[in-house]
Amino acid sequence: MKLHDTIAAIATPIGSGGIAILRLSGSRAEEIITQVAAAPSGKPLPKLEDRKLTLCCIHCFGHPDALIDQALAVIMRAPRSYTGEDVAEIHCHGGFFAASKILTELLAAGARLAESGEFTRRAFLNGKTDLTGAEAVMDMIDSRSGLGLQNAARSLGGALAKKIDALREDLMAVTARISAAADYPEEIDPPAPGETAAALQSLQAKIQALLDGFETGRMLRDGILTVIIGRPNVGKSSLLNALSRSDRAIVTDIPGTTRDVIEEYIRIGGISLRLLDTAGIRSGAGEVEQIGIERALSHAREADLCLFVIDSAEGITEEDKKIAEQLKDKHFLLLLNKTDREARITPEEARQELGIALQNIIQTAAPKDGPVIGIDTLETAISRMFLSGHLNPGEVYLSNTRQRDALLKSRDAIARAAEADSADLPYDLLYVDLEDALSALGEITGVTVQEEIIDQVFSRFCVGK
Repeated sequence: MKLHDTIAAIATPIGSGGIAILRLSGSRAEEIITQVAAAPSGKPLPKLEDRKLTLCCIHCFGHPDALIDQALAVIMRAPRSYTGEDVAEIHCHGGFFAASKILTELLAAGARLAESGEFTRRAFLNGKTDLTGAEAVMDMIDSRSGLGLQNAARSLGGALAKKIDALREDLMAVTARISAAADYPEEIDPPAPGETAAALQSLQAKIQALLDGFETGRMLRDGILTVIIGRPNVGKSSLLNALSRSDRAIVTDIPGTTRDVIEEYIRIGGISLRLLDTAGIRSGAGEVEQIGIERALSHAREADLCLFVIDSAEGITEEDKKIAEQLKDKHFLLLLNKTDREARITPEEARQELGIALQNIIQTAAPKDGPVIGIDTLETAISRMFLSGHLNPGEVYLSNTRQRDALLKSRDAIARAAEADSADLPYDLLYVDLEDALSALGEITGVTVQEEIIDQVFSRFCVGK
């Protein structure tokens, strides 16, 4: 990767649309645009005014008469730009061919095709953002819920970086105190008894609080992995259709209709559910259906939430009890379905037989002809389970494993230092562990990050970002 090149890429999704945007970054950005753009009058394009859209005609490089499109051009000069370099954009008509043709001409004029995430990588290297801000950009793009978007926006605004920087400052204060006492024992008194232990305990608690929010942050970004599970013909597919307000799944009275996993995203109370309808679980299934059952059980093991569906008109069967046993360590709601028919079991009887709290038992029905029953109650229960008491308004949550793993390394290094302190070991041993903890915290924002970690972060980005 040559950081002094001027790079170019299409910054908007490929396909039909009103506008497509091509982005350039580098010292030759304006020069390259003027080689493929002219004023509407046909005269050379004048020097672009900073941050002002200018109407122009785009032509082939070296062939001013070969017009491609009429567009708008804009320049954002360094350092007041996204990357910290001169950034130029062409806003042309949307469509695959027009944008691709213009990009070809920009490359012919001297630009280089950008690599994945190279624009944001240059922003990081030029001090316009840190790694938490760069990763927040991807979280905003990938977010599937309003609350996930808000969390990413807070991180993009520096909320997470401020927390990490505050931790590093506190840790550096402890490290500097120990280092000074070790290097100049005759001039500097050692920390008072219990002083280091108290400081390390406080740091551990703050780091643990951030780690405890990881699952919340992940679910805000990716959605709650929700698996609908139960025996065949209990109404799982009908419930998927009712929750998604669509005819996403085929519904028949034939057992085993659903043999593979059907996926749909829905939104409840600002959060997203990644909803999976799975094959009905039963013994004696054929080879193809058995593959679907194994996938259903695998997804259930990974799920954040299981919606366990029972046919209330049939009551609780031995197969239902076996499924309930596999879900005992999971977050799950029991749905007594088909309550539009004569029920053979009540919520109280289900509570006694399966040991489930009444508030987690919901009566539902999705008849072919008639209103859906219990979906609003189900959505309220899901919101209560995952939102009430879990979300702190204005708080920022970790949302990716790289950040979490770095925090874990820092926490473990501080724990080793605390053990060395309690054993009254030499300060040199504490210092080594505290330096490891500082380095791990620095990986989160990029202060002490290695090149391979930077490559890993930006490989997730699209080319135009």
